[in-house]
Parts: sequence; C-alpha cells; structure tokens
Amino acid sequence: MANIQTALVSTDDAEERKKMDEYEESLKSLAETRARQRKLNLSVQYPEEDFYSTLDSKLKSCTGYIKKLKILTESQRDILDKDFQGLNLTRYVSEATQALAEAKLKLSDVPIALEVCTLFHRRYPDFASAMMESWRKVLPLHKGDIVSNPSKLRVDLRLLPEQIAMGLLPTKPSVQLLCSLLQVLLESDKEDRALMPLLTGFAKAYGFEFMGIHPKKLRMLVNEYPGTFDFSSVNLFSADFQNSMRNIFVKYYAGVTKQLESENQRLRDLEKAHRRLLDSRGDVPQEKVDKYEIHVAAFNKLKTAVLSLADYLDQEMPELAPKEEVDDNKTTIELLTVEFGDRAGLAPIWNDEDERDFYEILPDLKATMPSMAYKDSLKDVETSATASISEDALSILDAAIEADSAQLLLAGTATNLDEPSEPSSANLVSPSRPEETASDQTLIKRTAESGHVTRVTTAATPVKKSITQQKRPYIKNSKSKGLADLLDTVWEGDECDGEDEPAVLVDDEQDTSTSALLRQILDTFILGLSKVTSKEGADKMAIDFCTNLNRRHYRKKLVQALYNVPRTRADLLPLYSRIVAVLNPVMPDVGGDLCEALRRQFRWLVRRQDPLRLESKIRNVRFMAELTKFGIFSKAECLLCLKILLNNFKHHAVEMVCCLLESGGRFLYWSPDSHSRMKILLEELLRRKSLRLFDARMDSMIENAYFSCSTPETAASRTGQNMTIKIRTPMQMFIRKIFLDDLNRTDPSDVTCLTSLIRRLPWDDPEVFEYGLKYLSSAWRINYASISALANVLAGLANYQDDLAVRVVDNVLDDIRVQLELNNSKFNQRRLAMVRYLGEMYNYRIVDSSVIFNTLFSLILFGWIADVPTMLDPPSHLLRIRLVCALLNTCGEYFSHGTARRRLDSFLALFRRYFWMKRENVVWSDHCPFPMTIVHLVEDTMGKLRRDFSLLKNLEEAEAALKKINDKMLEKVNMDSFNAALKKEEESADTGDNTSESSSLSGSLLDLSLLDNEQAVTDDIRSKPEINSDDLDFMATLEKLTSESYQTQAQAKVPQFKTAIPSIVKEQLQNPVHPRESNDSTVRVGLMTKKGQKQHLIKFMDLPEDTEYVSHWKATEETEKRERSEMMRLTLNMSHRQEREEFEGTSYR
Repeated sequence: MANIQTALVSTDDAEERKKMDEYEESLKSLAETRARQRKLNLSVQYPEEDFYSTLDSKLKSCTGYIKKLKILTESQRDILDKDFQGLNLTRYVSEATQALAEAKLKLSDVPIALEVCTLFHRRYPDFASAMMESWRKVLPLHKGDIVSNPSKLRVDLRLLPEQIAMGLLPTKPSVQLLCSLLQVLLESDKEDRALMPLLTGFAKAYGFEFMGIHPKKLRMLVNEYPGTFDFSSVNLFSADFQNSMRNIFVKYYAGVTKQLESENQRLRDLEKAHRRLLDSRGDVPQEKVDKYEIHVAAFNKLKTAVLSLADYLDQEMPELAPKEEVDDNKTTIELLTVEFGDRAGLAPIWNDEDERDFYEILPDLKATMPSMAYKDSLKDVETSATASISEDALSILDAAIEADSAQLLLAGTATNLDEPSEPSSANLVSPSRPEETASDQTLIKRTAESGHVTRVTTAATPVKKSITQQKRPYIKNSKSKGLADLLDTVWEGDECDGEDEPAVLVDDEQDTSTSALLRQILDTFILGLSKVTSKEGADKMAIDFCTNLNRRHYRKKLVQALYNVPRTRADLLPLYSRIVAVLNPVMPDVGGDLCEALRRQFRWLVRRQDPLRLESKIRNVRFMAELTKFGIFSKAECLLCLKILLNNFKHHAVEMVCCLLESGGRFLYWSPDSHSRMKILLEELLRRKSLRLFDARMDSMIENAYFSCSTPETAASRTGQNMTIKIRTPMQMFIRKIFLDDLNRTDPSDVTCLTSLIRRLPWDDPEVFEYGLKYLSSAWRINYASISALANVLAGLANYQDDLAVRVVDNVLDDIRVQLELNNSKFNQRRLAMVRYLGEMYNYRIVDSSVIFNTLFSLILFGWIADVPTMLDPPSHLLRIRLVCALLNTCGEYFSHGTARRRLDSFLALFRRYFWMKRENVVWSDHCPFPMTIVHLVEDTMGKLRRDFSLLKNLEEAEAALKKINDKMLEKVNMDSFNAALKKEEESADTGDNTSESSSLSGSLLDLSLLDNEQAVTDDIRSKPEINSDDLDFMATLEKLTSESYQTQAQAKVPQFKTAIPSIVKEQLQNPVHPRESNDSTVRVGLMTKKGQKQHLIKFMDLPEDTEYVSHWKATEETEKRERSEMMRLTLNMSHRQEREEFEGTSYR
C-alpha cells in the first residue's frame, strides 16, 4: 500500500512539473517573438520618396484594398500581402486604420490584423498616429458611453494590447488609452456584470504582461517548482504601472465578490421563504418556484465567472453562506404509533378501532345493488364538482393566510421601532409559523402566563382586499356561489338582519306521479330517522332508501329531513352523516345539497351574530365536522369555516370553534393534506386566547378543544424536538419576577420597597448572587423607561454588596466594548440600553466622570485609524452618534463646572468633527441623503448641554475649532510647567535666604540650576548599576501609587488664602522700583506666601496680559465690580421706595 501511494504521489508531481514546463516554454516563446517584433518595429527604416512613385496609386485599387480590410479574415492573408506590396496607400492610411478599428473580427483573425498593421507601420510613418485617432473614435473612452457590441469589444481588447506589446503604437499614449478604456468598462459594469467575460479574458491573456500576475494554479506551481526561466524578462512595463493596473482590477473584483455574497444571501432568503410557505400552505406556488430557479441559474453563472476571475487575478474566493440543512422532523407531521388492527404504525386519526370502523368501513351499495336501482341518480352529476369546491376553498384560505402575512409586514415597516403599537383585539392576526425574523421582533409580545407569541397589527382591510381580489374572478365563476359569500364573511363581517334563516324547501306539488303508498313509506322512513341509534341501523336505513325511495323528489325530502335535525339531538349527527356517506357513491346529489345547505346556514349564523341561537350554531358546526370525517364536506371548506370563526373570536364563535375542534379537529390535524394549515389555525387559537380575558369555563373549553386535536403527549414530544425548556428553581423564578415584571410596573421614582425586597435575597448563596448579577447587568431585558429604576436598585444595593456593584459595572463596560468590536446590527437596541444604563449609574454615583468620558471617547475613536474608518464603524453606520447622544442626554447636564466641564467641551468639539466626517462622506448623496433625524438629535443634545455651542457649517470649520481648542490646551500645559518651576524656586528660597533679592537672583538663575540638576541626574544614571526585574516591578508600583496620590491631591479643592494686603505692598505694586515702559503689555503681580510660623514672603513679577491667570483675575474683578454696583443700585432703590411709602402714608393721614 505504501508503494502504491508513493507511485501516485510521484505521478502527480510529474504531471504538475510538466504543466510548469509547458507554461515556462509558452512564456519564453512569447517573449522572444514579441521582443523580436518590437525591436524591428521600433528601429524601422522608412523608404525614400522615389519608392512610393513606383507603386500603384490608382483610386480603384486603393479603395478596393480598404474594402478588403473591413472584411478581414485569415483566408485573405496571401492576397492582402501581395496587394499591399504593389500599392501606394500614402493618402489612405487614415482610411485603412479606420477600417481596421471598425472591422468585425474574430479572435482567430487577430494575427492577420496584426500582420497588416505591421506592414503599414514599416512603410508609412504616420500609421501610429492615425491608428491612435481611429481607436479614440471607436472605443468607449468616456463615462456614460454605451457598449453596443460586446463581441467586437472583446476582439478590440485583444488587438489593442498586442499592438502596444509589438511596438506598433507609441507606448505612453497607447497605454493611457488602454487604461482609460479599462477604467470606463470597470466603472460601468457594476450592476448586471455583462462585461465581466471581456475583463476576465483580458486578465487571462495579459495578466502577467500588464499586471505581473500569474494565474493562481500556475503561481503555486511556480513557487513549488522554481525553474531557471527569468519571468522578469517578459515584463514590458514598470512595476509601478503593473501595480496600478492590478489595483484597478482588484477593486473591481472586490465589488464583484460583494455582489456575489448579496446574491447568495438573497438565495438563502428565498429558500427560507419557501420553507415557510411549505410549513404554512403545504406547497410553494409555481411562480415562486420559477423565480427561484431563474435566480439559481443567474447565481451559478455569476459564481462561475467570479471563480475564473479570481483564478486569473490570483485572489481568494469569498466564503459563501451554505444552504441550511432542514430537519425533516420539524417540517413533517409528528406521527405517533398505534398498536391496534391493520392501522398499526399510522397517524392516530381515530381514538380506537371502533371509531375507525364507524367512519371508514361502509357498505358498498354499488357492489350489492343492481345498477338499475341508482342509475337515474347518477345522471347529470358532475364528478369534478367536489374537487372544484375544494380547490376554491383552499384558494380562499391561502389568500387569508397570505393576507395576514402581508399585513404583518406592512405593519412592521410602518411602525416606529421605538414606540410599539398597542394591542387591539379586533386586529389580531396570528403568524403562520413559529419562526420570527429580525424585522418582526418589534411587533411581538410574549405573555408571562402562556409564553405564546402574538402579533399586533392595525386595520388590515385594504391589504387583505387587495390580495383576495386576485382570487375573486376564479371563485365567482365556480359552481359553488356560497364560497364567494364565505370570502366576504372572512373580512367584511357585515350583519344581515333583513335576511331569513336559510332552509331546504321542497314543493310537494311537483310529486304528482307517485302513489300514496310510496308517500306513506317515505313518511315512515323520515320518522324512523330520529330512532336510529347504531351504525347497523344507519346502514339499513340507507339501503332501504336506495332500494325503495330513489327518486329525485324523495332525495330532496331526505336532505330536508337531515338538515332539520332537532337542535338537542347531537347524537344523531354522526349517524345521519353515515347515512349520507353510504348513499354518496350512488346518490352524490344528497351529500352535495346537504353541504350547500349547511354552508348557507353557517354564513347566515356567523353574519347575523344572534346571541339566542347557540344550539343551532353548535349543531351546524358539528354536522359539518361529521360530514368532513366521512369525506362528504371537504377539509378545505371546514378549515375555512374555522378561520372565519377565529377572525370573529368572541361570544358564540368561541363555543363554535370548540365544538368544531372537538368533533373534527383531530381528524383535520392528523390528516397529511390538512396538517400544516390546521397547525397554523391551532396556534392562532392559543394566541387569541392569550390576548383576551375569558372566564374559567371558556378557558377550560378552549384547552380541551386544543388537546382533543393535539394530545399533551404529542405536544410534549414536539416541544422536546424543536425547542429547549429551561427548568428554573423557585428562587430563580422569584428573581425573574422582580426584575422583569415588578420593576417594569414600578414607578422609577419609587423603588424603595422593591430595593428593600431585593436586599433580603440570600446574596451569600453563589447561585443567587450570579443569577441576580445576570439581571442587574442586562439592562436590555427590561423596558427602556425602567432603566433608571434598575440603576436606582443597584445604587441601593451598592451600600451593602460592594462586590456586586463592581461586577455589574465591569459587565456593563465589557458589554459596551464587545459590541463595539462586533458591530452587529441585531444588538442595536441592546447597545442603546446599556449606554443609557451606564449614564444612569453615573447619576446615582456608582461610577465617576472618568468612566463616562472614557466611554464617550471610545465610542467615537474606536475603529478609526488615522481618521480613516474601518469595518468596525463604516461611514454609513450612524448608531454611534445615537449612543453618544443617549449617554449625554442621560448624564451630560451634570458636567457643568470644573474639570468635567472643560473635558466635556473638548469632547463636544471632537464629537462635532466626528459628526461632520460622517455627514460629508461620499456614501451620502442626493439619492441617499443624510438622515435629518440624526442632525436634529445632535442639535438637540448639544443645545441642551451648551446653548452657545453650534454644529457649524462643514468639516473644515469643525477642524479649525478643534485646532483652536488644542492650541489653547497646549498653552495651558506650558503655563502649568511654568508654575511647577516657580514652586520649585520657592522651596529653594525657603531653605536659603528669605530676602526678595535672593529670590529674584535664584529666579534669574533658574534655567542654569535646572541644567546643572539635569547634568547631575544624568551622571547619577550613568553611575548606577543595572536594575533587575524585581526593582523594575517595585518602581512601577511606586510610580503608580505616586501618580494616583498626585491626581487625588490635584482633584481636591484647596481652600483659598484670603487676607488683607499690607499698605507697603500696595505702594510697591503702584510704584515699582524699576518703572515699566509705556508700551509694555504686562501686569505687575505680587505673590504672598507663608510657610509655618515664618513671616510673609512677597515676590513681585510681571505677567503678560494674555495669560490665563491675568485674564481670570480681570474677569473676577469686573464681576465683583458689577455685583457691587448692582447691590448698590438695589439698596438705593429699596431706600427710595421706603421713603416714598412713608411719604404717601403721611399724606394720606
């Protein structure tokens, strides 16, 4: 075996080596040929003028040659060469080049065209310029030019590069011409990709010469088997030109791969939609199947083209999402096995074998009775009537389900995602499947009692009418006119108070040919119908009627008697249905007329909504269900009646639904052809039940009706297959109730009781601690308006559970950072909730301002590299702007003074620049404008924080404002360094002389002392021995502690030192020893310091007027002056007012 494997490997290596050698030989021969031709064409010696006079220059001969060039083929090689040698075409060079450029050639004709071009180039010096002009006229070189003949352009893309490679055209202009052509083709081919085969052919033929690219497979062979051939000898162009050409094609390939991925995703979406249709309807419409097949063919064609282009450009093929595997257990009926009779192993349609025998084993009247007994009843009966009615009913039911889905989609696009619509019992439509898409999640509610999903829609009449209107022409022309009325009943629901109850009427005067004996037998038979108590008796009655009373008039009388069954005799309905089923093979009109009468009665009962006819309604639906189990009443019509009752799920309609399900629900659910639709209707039943308040009796009826169709064992088995049931402890359920129910219903301003309740939880238990931490860290699980209450609860717990608060803050910050790295749109609501939660935690003093500012800066800086966005924050994504505004709206109003105000000002300037970088990106245009809601949101946020802060007009102004703030901060940093040096000077003055002269002297020698200290420190560093790792760790820890201590002292408020200024100091300030010049823009300042019990030390210095200290001092002086003036004005006004009041009081007396 090892020898065989070795032989196979050696064989493969030999084949690959052979391919590599062939590739090298082809490139080598091509390089030699082109080099030889290029050398000859570049060093051509044109003939003298006397030479042209010896040639034929007749008009007829020359024009004939030009005409031959227009239909150039390989078979004309010898003739064209011979004629060219004897003609003088000096005056016809431009016509010849135009003919070559416009000729409709094949790829096999390119060699003869190149040979003709070579002949012209070596004889006529103006051929190159004329050929360039002809190419400019023919080729699409401008944006917007239409490619009318792609097949000719394919040949032109082969002929033009060959002319450039052979030196027939001037290199620089011709290369620019080729680049312009390729640029136009690549830019115009962005939608249908019709030009991809042309570009792929160019990359295949000239990938190495013009782009320096080997095909992917051959490149791997070149790297694996390096040969002696120098590939650089084949290159005709510089590396820079090849790189630019390669970048153009790689950019085009990136766009093609994006389109391929989008088409693949669209294909997957179509497959999901088809699976949903299979689950809801049982089949997929043919037009949707045809559309899917067309899309598959187009996708396969595009994929093949992309594979070829990726190979020739040496690029990797993108990974496409695979087709999802469908679990057959989820899309088929969950069958339960039974162990009785010959039905073992099939679906449990019947409860037991006796019930199966009652509904399936019927006497065959055709086999036991002569044909003369029933031949008259089979005349004029259309066998396709029942099938036609079933198809019509299915069309109506599918239209209703499709209308529900379309209305849900319309409501989903028209509803504001931030404001979910209120539920309305009149406009509830159940979904057709349990799976929900991301766009439908905003219209979903889950009830804590039942756990079922419900959808909320608005008025659906226009959409539903527009969909069902397509079915009306077919339904109106059908045999059963009652189906059109049932369709009206589904959506209109108008009452019919003026109509009488439908009945089966028989005119006895029409029966004039029968004897009195037969009439007596008929009367006896009809009286005996009410006394039937068993299936044998029902079979005997059917045989007797077929034998003795098989007449048209008597069949109508039988239908009338069956239809008018007493309302209280529900036990007769199965037996009457069996009689009809036994007679149906020989008397199909009996079953058809009875079904038609029941349909009319059902329509009348539903539309009338009479609260006093409950027994008649129950009898009607039970009779239809029994006839359905015998196959007389179609399953589609029964399902449609159930859908009608569910649309009007109130009052007696609830009991009608329950009776219909108890009688025939099990049969419809377990029948393969009606299972999918019945499953949808049962889910709708449960969802409507969860949205309405029923009394205990109604709830019990609905549950019994549901479980009569799908047994608890079946539901449990299906639940176990398709979803995971989480089993929670009582403590976990209690914690869920607190955070998900009580917290959402509690007023955010009053959570004291809830906080005290949460404090009583056993937080010492690790399981309780982790479970509570999960909900305290998951702000997206609760209502957005209750996030403030959640932060309030956390603040109350932080005083007693320090570790809990720290863990929650860490989890929130980690979640924000992870979502920044993932950038998944399905977590947008979650990200918004977590940012709001972080802001509320600052409001309740759980985190400090540094955490908020770090988060703010990370929101606008993370994912940007040197002002260039990455995929973590694409230009079209605006969620980060919403996150910043949400965080600032939550806690930004508290950054109104001190360091926090200055940091917020700096951030707002940077955020304004970030906003304009987003807004002025090229992705926004007139066709896709920047959302004004984002602009208004940012304006409102900034106006709320800083009234004098504007968005400016463009990015340049925002960058200029940011630069101004940066320069101001740099000046402040320089001033801080000056203050630090001054402080060091004071310390040195305290240790030495305390006189002002020594202080000024030390101040004048400040720079020298600093230099001396720096030199001393440098010498000490050089003389120190090497430091080990332990010392480095100790120094790092010490530096960290020192910096933290310095920051703490810097943030602490230092009390101001206020004292009276001595008079001698005032004199020195006003009359300095050295008077200043008149144009000196400085301010003389005296600095008074004191250390311990020592005497005051006063220093004088001159500071520029534009320094921050002087500006602040002047502003403070002006403010105090204005306050004193205002106080004086108020005092004087008060004194004047009091004097006036006293004067008026005296004069009044």
